[in-house]
Amino acid sequence: MNRSLHLSESFVISCGTVTLDIDRSKVLVIYLRKTGEYCLPKGRKDVGEQLEATAVRETYEETGYIVELLPLQLTTLATLHGNDDVRSAIPGGTTEPVAVTQRTTEGVLKIIFWYVARGDSCAIRQMNTTEQDDEDFDAVWCPMDEVVRLLTFHDDKTITARVIEAARGGGGGSQTHCAVSI
Repeated sequence: MNRSLHLSESFVISCGTVTLDIDRSKVLVIYLRKTGEYCLPKGRKDVGEQLEATAVRETYEETGYIVELLPLQLTTLATLHGNDDVRSAIPGGTTEPVAVTQRTTEGVLKIIFWYVARGDSCAIRQMNTTEQDDEDFDAVWCPMDEVVRLLTFHDDKTITARVIEAARGGGGGSQTHCAVSI
């Protein structure tokens, strides 16, 4: 067993999404103008905020697009109410996190919960969201066939590839499938 302890001043919880436009086979990413990097939208959880709400809010704030969580059928270690079988697929899908990543920077642990969302690439992007002054990026809808190559970070590539595979109904040894088909 591997354990670590981080008190409140030494960690931060963030949430993000892999947002799909199912009808047009596109994925929403952000382009950081300052660094030239492409990544998934994510951000810090507010005090008292639910993780799912953080993922949706941060995606909106960083991209200007309204999204909603997309239920997936996935194998999870979470239990269903009254069920001790922890390796079961959830009938009808669930909006539980599809992945979690951990990063440590300057002694602070950042835990990021990743969700799958759906959005509309033809919707009008909302301007003047609460993007911070130091955040200089654009929202980009990328074709599913190109997005993994375009993303800068390995974790983003891995999570996005898994979600796309699930959305397309591919197994590949994975127990994840979208509750809707594309």
